[in-house]
Amino acid sequence: MKLAEGAKQVFLMSWLWSIFGGFYLVAYVFWVPQLFVSLALVIVVAAVTLVVGAGLLQDGFLKAVELQTGSRIRPLALRRVRRFLGGVLLLGYLTVYIPPQGRIVAHWPLDLAITAVSGVIMVVYGILNL
Repeated sequence: MKLAEGAKQVFLMSWLWSIFGGFYLVAYVFWVPQLFVSLALVIVVAAVTLVVGAGLLQDGFLKAVELQTGSRIRPLALRRVRRFLGGVLLLGYLTVYIPPQGRIVAHWPLDLAITAVSGVIMVVYGILNL
């Protein structure tokens, strides 16, 4: 029973998953030019990914600082939307790992796992407002 409670606590660490999700989204911006042919689409997708990823990073780090210092820090606006959109983007970037032909990332199963879990958790956080 203690293992299940410990796993639940890890999945409820919103600051940790925000940092994971934000880090991976910012990193995935570098893949966008290889995913799309249209320059306009590359710019739009890269900009949205970067803004959402940076917002998740800031959200996670602000919450971590709040937990460490004990002082209340005002959260960023549109947290639910950012989390939901970040989760959808993370799940969308899973397509980079899945097809064996033309795959951008041929290895890194840990990155795949963190992207998948972070994406699902961010979507759930966005829907349930955790």
